[in-house]
Amino acid sequence: MKCVHLKNSKGFTLIELIVVIAILATLAAVGGTAIYSHMGTGDAAKCRANLEQLALMGTKYGQDITHRTLLPTSGMDDDEDTPNVCETDGWWIALAPLLGDGTYVMPTQVGGTMKISTLFHCPSDNRRKVGSGATMAADLKNISYVSWTDATEDPDNVNSCIRTSAKQNLDMLPWISDGIPVKGKSVTDADTFRKMVMPAAERHGGSIMVAYASGVVKAVELQEGVSAEEQFKKIAPPIANKKTTASDEDAEAEEEESDNSEDEE
Repeated sequence: MKCVHLKNSKGFTLIELIVVIAILATLAAVGGTAIYSHMGTGDAAKCRANLEQLALMGTKYGQDITHRTLLPTSGMDDDEDTPNVCETDGWWIALAPLLGDGTYVMPTQVGGTMKISTLFHCPSDNRRKVGSGATMAADLKNISYVSWTDATEDPDNVNSCIRTSAKQNLDMLPWISDGIPVKGKSVTDADTFRKMVMPAAERHGGSIMVAYASGVVKAVELQEGVSAEEQFKKIAPPIANKKTTASDEDAEAEEEESDNSEDEE
């Protein structure tokens, strides 16, 4: 019987190694992109869920006899029934007590730290990472959302509450959205929109989550190359139209005052 001798294998050639490495790198890149995309989608879904719950709390706030048909805003008048906190600092201070699940903690003294639910934090907000605990400090770097307002409660206070009983399209009137909070300020015009909202578009791939005064929550895309003024008008026409009307009335008043002065001369 004739013996067959097998040749020793020579292993991989350099070209074969390069091809294998390239394939592995491609698979890793595709897998990493898929994982990152899934994580981003999860964060957006969590952010939307946060705003949906906040919208329900806003409805509950407006049903209270002392806040009839109002939605709280940063910069609104302070509620004197809460001596340890000042609601004018931020809209979340007014909403937090409505959770009723033990996550809202009043400061022990004036100037102390109030703690609220992580519901007020978007997981894609990289200014500060918040753990999975039940509470977090209620400071501006932990809060991921900003309030908008058309000042229907008090025309003399640009940051006053939205009054939902006013005749307007609540489906087009933003109330809470992704943003960078500023103490005592709401989004009231294109300038505050540019400063407080536009920087947050990076959280969800160029979009922001918006809870409207009607309670509807939508993802709204912010377009590159489009001015803040144009995007503000598109997202919040009731506020933009009110600003335009107010500007026209001010101009007419100034013109009338100038005419009266000329007549007196």
